[in-house]
Amino acid sequence: MHAWLSRAGLAARVSADHGELWLPAALAWVAFLGWLPFVVAVARVPDEGDLTVFGAAIATSGDWPLNAVRLGAGLVLLALVATALVALGEAGLLWLLEGPAERSRSALLVAARRLWIVQLLGAVPAVAAFVALSAAAAAAAIGELQSPDIGGSAWMRVAGRVGPYTVALLLAILAGQAFVAAAARRLAPDRAAPFGDAVIGALRDLGYRAAWRIGLVAAAFVLQAAYLLFCALLLRVLWAPIHEALVEGRPMTSGAPLLLVGFVAIWLCLVLAGGAVHAFVAAWWSLELATGRTREPGAREEAAAA
Repeated sequence: MHAWLSRAGLAARVSADHGELWLPAALAWVAFLGWLPFVVAVARVPDEGDLTVFGAAIATSGDWPLNAVRLGAGLVLLALVATALVALGEAGLLWLLEGPAERSRSALLVAARRLWIVQLLGAVPAVAAFVALSAAAAAAAIGELQSPDIGGSAWMRVAGRVGPYTVALLLAILAGQAFVAAAARRLAPDRAAPFGDAVIGALRDLGYRAAWRIGLVAAAFVLQAAYLLFCALLLRVLWAPIHEALVEGRPMTSGAPLLLVGFVAIWLCLVLAGGAVHAFVAAWWSLELATGRTREPGAREEAAAA
């Protein structure tokens, strides 16, 4: 436990002392989850009525089921673009953490492409869990909305019925992140292992002292979830007076433009700070996984350098 915490402390010092890690980490963070606090603060969260009307409009449209297919295709395309940006940011971050001294743009793009493929592979369990969750939620929603009113929100009852699927989705996402973290370091520019060897080696790395790896996944999840919650609450408070001015039809009075500039500036600072948090987690993964690679022939010097 002491060694595990020592590696966490060392990772924190690496993130704090090397600000150049924050920019690529911020790109990966904002493309993955960093956009969520901004949307939660600015957009109106749909209520039960909005979701009901939206679902009914899709199901009763003359374009059904093509409209659902187009919606799904758009979401898939958006997810692919987001994962590509995450891969680019992660590749730049890993190059600064573990890569060679000499770098080129073409080699960085090759590393990002390899990392993107690994991310898609690691997302397979999460996609399967999401499909199961969506199917269960659709079936539960139809049943709850057609059943007599037994009190309480129908959508809360739906959420209760799909709770196990939600937990399974969360576990699949965390497992996929752990796999991608291990495989990405096997594909780092100074090692560049073949894909098959990287996948097998990543599973072996995660299995070595698995309790420490699980502890890292849990700690990283709690840290990043807490930071996301902090960002959402702060942006929500800052957006409230701007939203009030927009609703009352006075967007150019009461200092709303100045408040908007400050809101955007603070959000950008939060994105950069999110990059620092992500860089800390990435450095911790590098140090943690290096303890597993020391078991391999000729890897002790490599782990010491990491």
